[in-house]
Amino acid sequence: MFKSCVFIVEYVCSITGAVIFTFYQDICGVF
Repeated sequence: MFKSCVFIVEYVCSITGAVIFTFYQDICGVF
């Protein structure tokens, strides 16, 4: 149970990080 919870947290963090990274690249592309 604990391992699956950690896996979910890492999964969400990786998705959030990817979205922020893409959003940051788009901002740099505009400016």
